Amino acid sequence: MNRTSRPNDVTLLPGGLPADFRAFHQLMRPAYVRWAELHLDNNRHDAEEAADHAFEQLLLSWPDVLAQENPAGYAWVVLKNRTLDLARARNRRATVMDTAAFETTALCRAVDPIGELEESLSIYQAIRQLPERQHDVIVLRYCLDHTTAETADILGITEPGVRSTARYAKRRLMETLGLNRKGSANDLTR
Repeated sequence: MNRTSRPNDVTLLPGGLPADFRAFHQLMRPAYVRWAELHLDNNRHDAEEAADHAFEQLLLSWPDVLAQENPAGYAWVVLKNRTLDLARARNRRATVMDTAAFETTALCRAVDPIGELEESLSIYQAIRQLPERQHDVIVLRYCLDHTTAETADILGITEPGVRSTARYAKRRLMETLGLNRKGSANDLTR
């Protein structure tokens, strides 16, 4: 690999991108696109555009991003802002899984598909009402099936932080949905 150095000691790859930025991009882009897609009416093109705009913004100030106390957390906020900006530019509001309930395989196998749909919509509405960090953890962990470690990396928090946040979020969801501790919050009790 032909690498060159800049005065501020950033290693560049042949395309002129810092090596650490390229690694970050390759690691995070799939998760960023999936998250944006979920919030942009499952529109893959718009999600890729939002993620690409976020990475462009990050690249333009990459040394400053790395100087942040929590670069991954900072990048996550940039992604969320670019997703909201894109939704506004398209005269849409960013959704949070309104259509996800219709795509669940549980509906196909359900004895009572309408009951299952009503329950799913109630859960999605309750998730929308969670505080921002709890919302992000629940969406990444349970809706997009990221592991605890992956969720921690994406959000720039610790694994115990993800577990703790998920625990509080699940408690709040169960209260909102009127479920007791042994209720039927199937996917949220993992």
